[in-house]
Amino acid sequence: MTEVKTRTRIRVVVVFPITKKGPFEERATPDTTVGAVRTAAMEHFGVQDDSQFTYVLAADGVEEDNSRTIKEIAGTEDEVKFTLVKKITQG
Repeated sequence: MTEVKTRTRIRVVVVFPITKKGPFEERATPDTTVGAVRTAAMEHFGVQDDSQFTYVLAADGVEEDNSRTIKEIAGTEDEVKFTLVKKITQG
């Protein structure tokens, strides 16, 4: 009988192309939300949302919803890579 391996951590990497600071990396639990990763990455890069700009995480060029879990995005992979994207706030 084959035993199913349950992942307890998924490697998460966030890059922010407009900074010289290295990537944000952590090993997150599968139920960690994109929003939680976004918050930690923004702190790492020293940025915050304001009246002119907001920041979002994109995986493979697609903006991810803050309520999605890392497991949903990773699927069967052991790693998820995001890009932190600075968006102009329409006002």
